[in-house]
Amino acid sequence: AEGKPFNEQDARFKEASRIASLLTPLAKYLLSESANQICYDALQIHGGAGYMKEFNIERLARDARITNIYEGTSQLQIVAATGGTINDVLAGYFNEKEEHVYKGILEKLADYLTEIRQLFLESLKYVLDKQDKYFQDVAARELVEIYSFIYTGYLLLDEAEIESRKFFIANRYIISALAKARRHADAIKNEQFSDLLHTDEILI
Repeated sequence: AEGKPFNEQDARFKEASRIASLLTPLAKYLLSESANQICYDALQIHGGAGYMKEFNIERLARDARITNIYEGTSQLQIVAATGGTINDVLAGYFNEKEEHVYKGILEKLADYLTEIRQLFLESLKYVLDKQDKYFQDVAARELVEIYSFIYTGYLLLDEAEIESRKFFIANRYIISALAKARRHADAIKNEQFSDLLHTDEILI
């Protein structure tokens, strides 16, 4: 078989590297934060006794808590994922997904993901138009999270397309993600973070 031109392979390698540079910190951020939330919620079932070593949740809660440290703090993962988010490195993937026809009950969820993407693009434009590096830094977490909602949502939607029972998981996640994305977009466009830009005046 005839090999592919080097330039084509090089371009594909660079594209894969850009995507990996985004998805690696994004996965670490999402999974470590989710592990902490799950363990924290599970701990509530046992009340104060859950902190005792007789319960496995005590160990799991400690293990989950440390992931935010030895895998890099959550904020460091946000910083690492910000570049890929700002540059919209998954744009091609998202375009393909929007062109795909999801049928039946999945169509509504696909529309929700399209709305989330629109919220992201509007928020991104707002941040970039300000040309303020400090504002970009404080809005980074919200931007990265909205971007993650789109990517994770499509992963779950594709699973639901293969196995109908996965619809319920996709449905819960995407509806919740839409509500969070709207809140994040409002926070960015209404400049909820403006106080952080004036800490020298506030903290006297």
